[in-house]
Amino acid sequence: MGNFNGGYMKIDSSDHISAEKIGRTVACIFSPKNNKNPLVVVGHDGGASAGSIYDSVCRGVSSAGVVAEKSGLLIPPAVSYLTAKHNADSGIMLTSSADGNFCEIRLYSGGGYKLSHEICEEIKRIVSGSPEELSKRIRTGKGGVIVCENAIEEYIGFIKQSVRNSFDGMKIAVRCPDGNEDIAMKIFRELGAEVNIMPEDNVCSGCQCGFIFGNHCECCTVIDENNITLDNDRLSAVFAKFFKENNLLKNNTFVVTYGAGYGFMKFAEENNISVVTAGFDEKSVITKMLADGFNVGTDNMGRIIFPDEILTGDGFLTAVKLLSIMRSKNIRLGRLADMKHYYQMSLDVDIPPEFREIWKNDCVITERIADYIHLFGNRAKLFVHENPEKPSISITAEGMDYNDINEAVNSIAGKIRERIPKGA
Repeated sequence: MGNFNGGYMKIDSSDHISAEKIGRTVACIFSPKNNKNPLVVVGHDGGASAGSIYDSVCRGVSSAGVVAEKSGLLIPPAVSYLTAKHNADSGIMLTSSADGNFCEIRLYSGGGYKLSHEICEEIKRIVSGSPEELSKRIRTGKGGVIVCENAIEEYIGFIKQSVRNSFDGMKIAVRCPDGNEDIAMKIFRELGAEVNIMPEDNVCSGCQCGFIFGNHCECCTVIDENNITLDNDRLSAVFAKFFKENNLLKNNTFVVTYGAGYGFMKFAEENNISVVTAGFDEKSVITKMLADGFNVGTDNMGRIIFPDEILTGDGFLTAVKLLSIMRSKNIRLGRLADMKHYYQMSLDVDIPPEFREIWKNDCVITERIADYIHLFGNRAKLFVHENPEKPSISITAEGMDYNDINEAVNSIAGKIRERIPKGA
């Protein structure tokens, strides 16, 4: 059985025993015993590995005295949405690895909120523990399995209803590396757009823009009419400015992670938009937005988040809202996303696993970082953090002078390499 990473669990696609245990554990933990109609929404993508354990997960849910709602072929944002809409106690989304050998299990609490790493670790502990511990949590009621015949249609309806204008006459290109082109085509065509499949070279010939829906459609890469890719700063700037101009930006605030670029921060300052920083990931951003009443933000993976509508990043929702802005302002995307660019440089320094977190307590490294932050002042931004996916430290600088940021990045990288324990 694999480990949880950022709220996801990876298991072997042939491990039906673990799949059933996970379904049972999630159902037990999130379905209160006083709930007369306990429900868990379960969906899967089109890969073979997800489909192979789908029934096992549902069987596990049912064995806990909870109803499993089999929602069929879906994407993660759809499971989040349906979990909230159907008043389910939790949601489970199964996504396949590219080689078909593994399945990633994404978990949602009631309301469609992604589970925290800590809760996922607790689920892992129970799944791996003794059967007696889990048996104490099983409900006395009768479980079961029901089928939601129109799950994907419900989700598509939600996306379509999030915008008020038609896309008649607009021509776009789309690509879904994880599949799901059929969903993309249906959404945009039913809204009136002409839709083509984007070629691998990302050239959107004759189109007003193109979208690549990544991370199982939780985010989208946007390409303008000149085949220029919008970075997350430029995309965030479009939404922040439009929301402000139309009195839609709650508390006049856009929420970002610590990795937000210097360019966006300067843009927000110039447009009198407040920016709040919240952690490093999607969950940190959403938690902050819910706590303080903000309604649009972004995370370090490029997800644009609209918590009033769905509690996860949703690439299709982002795309239709962007097209709606283009239509309402009648401005080409290249002009709409016009934001001053600054020099940027990034460098990853590999470190031994045992040096994780330790470097943060090395005053030689931290003083070198602090010196450059002080030197930059308001002319540049420096961001140094540890990568969650691998043992390395990322150093990113962005600012007005290339020589300044190049010197800072290489100087800090060199100091980190010097301080790695010999023989590590």
